[in-house]
Amino acid sequence: MCFKMKHHLILIFSLIAISNGYKILFLVPFPGPSHWFLLQNFLKELVNRGHHVTAIVNKKISNFNSPNYTEILIDPPYDLSAVFSKDDLFKKTGQSDFDTLHLYDIVATPSSEYGLKHPDVQRIIHSNDLHFDLVIIEEFFSESWLMFGYKFNAPVVTICTYGYSDFFDRTMGMLTPWSHIAHMILPFGDDMTYSERVYNVVLSLYDWALRDWIVLPKQNRIAQRYFGHLARDGKPLPSVQELHNNISMILTNTHRSTSKPRPQMPTIINVGGAHMKPPKPLPKDLKDFLDHSKHGAILFSLGSFIQSSDMPPERIALFFNIFSKLKQRVIWKFETETLPNIPPNVKISKWLPQADILAHPNVILFITHGGMSGTFEGTARGVPMLFIPFFGDQMRNSLKSVASGNALQLPYTDITLESLSTKLNELLTNKSYYNRAKELASLFNDNLMHPMDEAMFWIEYVARNKGAKHLKSNAVNMSLFSYLLLDIILAPFAVIYILYLAVKYLSKEKTPESE
Repeated sequence: MCFKMKHHLILIFSLIAISNGYKILFLVPFPGPSHWFLLQNFLKELVNRGHHVTAIVNKKISNFNSPNYTEILIDPPYDLSAVFSKDDLFKKTGQSDFDTLHLYDIVATPSSEYGLKHPDVQRIIHSNDLHFDLVIIEEFFSESWLMFGYKFNAPVVTICTYGYSDFFDRTMGMLTPWSHIAHMILPFGDDMTYSERVYNVVLSLYDWALRDWIVLPKQNRIAQRYFGHLARDGKPLPSVQELHNNISMILTNTHRSTSKPRPQMPTIINVGGAHMKPPKPLPKDLKDFLDHSKHGAILFSLGSFIQSSDMPPERIALFFNIFSKLKQRVIWKFETETLPNIPPNVKISKWLPQADILAHPNVILFITHGGMSGTFEGTARGVPMLFIPFFGDQMRNSLKSVASGNALQLPYTDITLESLSTKLNELLTNKSYYNRAKELASLFNDNLMHPMDEAMFWIEYVARNKGAKHLKSNAVNMSLFSYLLLDIILAPFAVIYILYLAVKYLSKEKTPESE
């Protein structure tokens, strides 16, 4: 086949794919860098599959252009430092689990409203000539954005970047069995002790109350404020709780190999590892550095939000001191490339292809803050990890990996020359961590189909079936009283009690009056 004819066929098939694609509104209200890193993989895949995607985002996709992609940028993005100081993270000795629950509301609620008031977003909200077959929203405590699904009368799919919350179960018509399923921020397994089960119930009840009494009412007021014009006489806007209960499907960043088994509705899909791709060739400088690491290499990164350059100078000097004494080479994601006194076995860089580096056979350790995506990358590549958790789900991710046997943990505030040297020595010399990491990698990568392909199937399934209501349990419409069978359980007691009262009354009536 000649090149010209082949080119024409490719163009024809591309046009057919575009004409058959769905119109999708993709919403990313939260400006978290790591969240966007994961979500843009789904967005790109949708566009590459021929769908028309209009996305409201906080950051541009680099080097990505397509006639199928329309980008609406919230610029400037919400400044998270206004409610969440990175400097404080290097000083805190840890926060309680209850503080962590409030943290999600603290960062997500103001960023939700900030995005909705942006002029370009307002134009979408007040548009009259747009149509979408599907709305996809990041599932991160921004329920006011669910009103876009109501506006465009389109089914909604959400993608959760942090894991699996109990309220997902309630949204799909099921109560989480707290007897053996730990709250999403807890590192407990499914064999909890009595005291752990008590704590799990207390924390889970607190989270339920926090969501229903504080978080959702705030989001509802935001939704009513910015979408109030959609209300009609005799037909008020639905509440955000109603909208959340109407979600067609939730894709969660979880994987069966790293999470304990749990009962799950068919409308909740695990897509952990969807962003993983076959390793690409490394840039020459990185490849040469790793190829010549005859004793192995260590990758060190604190992610995209927390930056190593924000650490105080004395802590940076401590790391350099320890790294300089290792026979291994170290690649450190560091945001200032003019750093002085860099040891000869250390290479720093503002940006690193993390997953590709972890795939290099000479990388034998990953020092990480414990974000979900990085944890999955280290697991998938079979590299032991040293976690330095700071906030959110990082502590849970690290403790779960420690329990799995492929990692150790060292909180930032506990780092000293002795503690860091001890942890590194243990991970570098004890082969059990390396062997276990390879076992877990085999489990993580053993899938019926790639998680991204599974995510795309279900997204298109929802669009194709206009919401897939046949998969949604009617239990979501039941009251808690009926769901727990209290109406049935208590009915016999009520009947018996009524009969008792009747018999007592009749007995009193038949008793002759005393003379």
